[in-house]
Amino acid sequence: MKTTKLALPLSLTAALVGLVTCAVSCAKKSNAPAVPLPPPPTPLPTNSVTDNTTNTAPVTNTAPPAIAAVATNIPAAPSEITNPPPAETTTKALETAPMTATNLPGHDTVVEMSTNPPVAPTNFYPASITGSNNTCCLVPVGGPGSTNFFLSFRGGYEHVYHGDNNDSYWVSAKFYAYGDGLRESAGKNGWLIPDADVEVSSGYLPKPDGDPHQGSDEGLRLRADFTWPWFHWTTYLFGQTNSVCPFCQPLALGLGPTVNIGFDHLYNETDFRFANYAGVRLTFNRSGFIEYTVGRTEGLNSVRQQVVAEIPFYESRDGEVRYYLRGLWNHGSSSKPDVLEGGLFVEMPLGLLVTPEKWGDLLPFTQ
Repeated sequence: MKTTKLALPLSLTAALVGLVTCAVSCAKKSNAPAVPLPPPPTPLPTNSVTDNTTNTAPVTNTAPPAIAAVATNIPAAPSEITNPPPAETTTKALETAPMTATNLPGHDTVVEMSTNPPVAPTNFYPASITGSNNTCCLVPVGGPGSTNFFLSFRGGYEHVYHGDNNDSYWVSAKFYAYGDGLRESAGKNGWLIPDADVEVSSGYLPKPDGDPHQGSDEGLRLRADFTWPWFHWTTYLFGQTNSVCPFCQPLALGLGPTVNIGFDHLYNETDFRFANYAGVRLTFNRSGFIEYTVGRTEGLNSVRQQVVAEIPFYESRDGEVRYYLRGLWNHGSSSKPDVLEGGLFVEMPLGLLVTPEKWGDLLPFTQ
């Protein structure tokens, strides 16, 4: 009985000792410092795989091939430049240029517009196109270098029909007033300035329709023409230079309205028969024209339609003599006969008649 009682306390004592020992061991493990894990192996600079013959241990943390192929921490070779140097900018030019008030950085240059209004061209018929056609046969009137006013002498042969047929002479003095200078001073209102000419001529003129002896007779005619050259064209179809033919040179064509006023006076009568016409005129280098007008002439019945043409066909090389053909057709609405005029004329400066050494220029097509 005594043996049994001692065995139980000894077994309990052994169990308690075991529990205490276990508890002390666990406390020591929890208070011990944490041991850091070894760093991962450094990847090889190339994408080659480690030879399994030298290292038989399996690689468990090897990166996938796609990621291992990109070397992100290897500097690029010196020969491979991935970022080219920037191109030169205007900053370098600004450093070398002198710094003025207009090229300082951040400076805004202010350009002031002119307060003068735009002006019309100084010459609708430039000399580079028309050559001597602006001044042929003309004597400037005014100061030296005047290019707006000219005076010329004209003469020739004319045939007149007004129910009869008469061959007559034609002599006239013609004054030209070109509006180029006035158009320049007028500015934007230059289109209101016309080109003008006034001609006083002596020749055969139609008699009044009520005259018992119908036909034509010698008389005096005055005409003042005003033309506004609003539309212009230039053609180089016959672009020869220094040619005696006006139409063989570059042509400057002008088109615009025209107004003709004046009077007719027969020498054997005392009446002055006024005439007024208006229409349109086409000019050729100012040396020739074709015009169509409608109006009236006192003494000639009804409203009249009139076509006048002056066509130059020869011009001397020095530009002082010009030959041209002139024609006129005047038609009335009544049964009275039309007025027809046609002739051959020469135009020259007045001074040519007193210069014998220049008379050779009066012979056409000999130069």
